[in-house]
Amino acid sequence: MKEQQLLKEAYKLRYEYYNFYENKEKKWHEKYKNHDLYNTVLKSLNYKFNEIGTIMPQLIKHHIKNF
Repeated sequence: MKEQQLLKEAYKLRYEYYNFYENKEKKWHEKYKNHDLYNTVLKSLNYKFNEIGTIMPQLIKHHIKNF
């Protein structure tokens, strides 16, 4: 996937975690544990919402580098 596609997908997964799986986080983990971006999105959860626009592109670049 291209970097922009990966970034969009990572934002989507993070959005789902907080908006569709609130209080059901274990279900989110079960659904996405085999997804290529799972570990990247997990790292993003360590950051506040207002930081994610800055940090997610960095995490995606790191993901691509190590993929």
